[in-house]
Amino acid sequence: MNCIDLLKKEHEDIERELLEFEDIINFEEINYPNLIHTFNKLSYIWNEHENKEEKVFPILEKERIKMPVYRMLFEHRDLRSHKQEIINAINSGNEGKIKQALELHGKKIIAKLREHIKFEDEILYTLALEEFNEEELKELDSVLG
Repeated sequence: MNCIDLLKKEHEDIERELLEFEDIINFEEINYPNLIHTFNKLSYIWNEHENKEEKVFPILEKERIKMPVYRMLFEHRDLRSHKQEIINAINSGNEGKIKQALELHGKKIIAKLREHIKFEDEILYTLALEEFNEEELKELDSVLG
């Protein structure tokens, strides 16, 4: 599996966690252990994935994939701020703050992350797979180690 396919596979993993996170948000009562477990798992997968993308994006742009790297990195930073708001609310232990953060920031994370992933999968990674041959993809793989 080349690094582009790996990044796309990780998008599927993120979406699976987003579905669980969405269920938690939409349920009337908060299941705190499930919220914390799911949010931590989502955060871990997302952080690891984001680190890989931030290594790959500049190379794709430099080579021949014309993409708005600034936009992609800005979206990563924007999503981090919403994630931090949820972490702060959970750490407060205040149920009202947690519910409010999930309603506002949780729903924004879900919507923005899905839109971000859709753009990457449908445009960015599709172009990369069309433009790069197998040898070039292997070279790109070496960036991720």
